[in-house]
Amino acid sequence: PSPADCTFAWRSDPADCRRKFGVESFRLIAAKRILLLGATGFIGSEIAKRLTAQGHEVTGLSRDCRTGVHRLPQLLWVSADLRDLQTPADWQHLISDIDIVVNASGALQTGLRDDVGKVQASAIMALISAAEAKGIEFFLQISAAGASSASSEFMTSKAAADSALSTSSLQHCILRPGLVIGRNAFGGTEMMRMIAAIPLVAPSVQDARPIQCVALSDVIEAVSNAVTNPEKHQGRFDLVEAESRLLSQIIDLHRLWLGFPPPLFSVAAPLWAIKPVSLFADMLGWFGWRSPLRRNSIAALINGVSGHADESEPMLGRPALPLPMILQSVGSAGKADRWHARAALLFPFVLASLIVLWLGSAILGLTRADAAADYLVIAGMENSLAHALVLGGSLVDLAIAAALLFRPGLRIGLIAAILATLAYMIGSLFFRPDLWLDPLGPMLKTVPVLALCLICLATSDER
Repeated sequence: PSPADCTFAWRSDPADCRRKFGVESFRLIAAKRILLLGATGFIGSEIAKRLTAQGHEVTGLSRDCRTGVHRLPQLLWVSADLRDLQTPADWQHLISDIDIVVNASGALQTGLRDDVGKVQASAIMALISAAEAKGIEFFLQISAAGASSASSEFMTSKAAADSALSTSSLQHCILRPGLVIGRNAFGGTEMMRMIAAIPLVAPSVQDARPIQCVALSDVIEAVSNAVTNPEKHQGRFDLVEAESRLLSQIIDLHRLWLGFPPPLFSVAAPLWAIKPVSLFADMLGWFGWRSPLRRNSIAALINGVSGHADESEPMLGRPALPLPMILQSVGSAGKADRWHARAALLFPFVLASLIVLWLGSAILGLTRADAAADYLVIAGMENSLAHALVLGGSLVDLAIAAALLFRPGLRIGLIAAILATLAYMIGSLFFRPDLWLDPLGPMLKTVPVLALCLICLATSDER
């Protein structure tokens, strides 16, 4: 590193460090063994990078460690579901050799894969009790600005865990960031980029309250400072910029950062028009989809996000960065950022069209089996075999549609759709090659279907 004053773990003698880093003065920290909850998340993954770069031994806790092992191989990994860790005894083996706990986990809304009360409240309260019994040195909790005064399940569960930690005997720090803005995007920040990518029109929500943002880098710096010097960073701190902005203003700044042309006109949507959309998104949550349009996410953005900006300075040694500087600090947006914003906007429509296609194909095959079998019988296939192939193909189409609708089965469904499409294309070349020259192009249309499946597969990662 180039700065003269470097922070690193004390793992070797000063002479060796001077030889390796070429610096003369050092700020030494003791390497700690840290359990990081939510290590694969938007905030947690960046915390993991910073803490391991400082030399700490970080154990990442994740429901599915495969993503973490590939993207953050420098961590130790343990696979566990917070929904199953509801008593102090459940946590004992996970913190037996841990010095510090950092909780960056969270669940926006209860659905197929999440239970907000269990994940954000009861599991963390059980962990706090276990940490007290074990004598953990320091517990850092990442909460949310306004958690103690908001009424949504997300906020009340965060507030319950905050309260349990505040009244515990543990040395602790509770960070309450505003709307977190970083290079990557997830949840509400992803939704803002999607809206910014809408061409020509600038949608806005009537009566939405102001929002205070915070840089992801500021959150990471606050965590690093607290872990490095726990004695000086105890208590509860809001992490927010000084200025509040309307949602439409935040979207405009993102549109400018992304380099999209300014809208030709704006459309203000009343709150009652947003509710049906969020209700539909809530329903999809029970199929495993974590849409940023769900009720809690919409409520957080409409009700506003606010905190005490002066509380950021004790954690950072300076005020939190304002949003224009945040966007400037993450670097200029490039083609990949614009592609992501547009692809995230189009992905639900592309996926919905594929579900309708495969479901419709299955229904038509089952309800008009004789007509479908005639296409094969004309080619010389025996009637019973033709009917069996139509029935089997329809059931495959139905299974593909179900897998595409069910978020945990998305990748399997897309792979099955690709294989089925290739099978239909190859089969038609053997039995009905004339369909490729049909004026209505029934087989030619399988080519864009195959392309859409491949595009969805390439953009199916949740994070």
